[in-house]
Amino acid sequence: MQIDNMLLDQITQNILGVFNKVGATQEEITRKVNDLLRDAIERFDLVMRDEFDAATELLSNTRIRVEQLEKRVADLEAALAKGNE
Repeated sequence: MQIDNMLLDQITQNILGVFNKVGATQEEITRKVNDLLRDAIERFDLVMRDEFDAATELLSNTRIRVEQLEKRVADLEAALAKGNE
């Protein structure tokens, strides 16, 4: 999921406006905005791209293995059915 930069800019501007009204220094504002944005982003429960890619590869490999096992089971069932005839 990609976060809309316009939305983040708007949030940042709103936050900066509040801090400017209370007389916070630029350093305080930057630190607090970074903390607030980090907290907000963490609530999205996002994963890093490399974690997503690794999970996708694992899922793909698992799907291939399941298909192989399904074919093997079908072949064994067919052989068993022939043996019972």
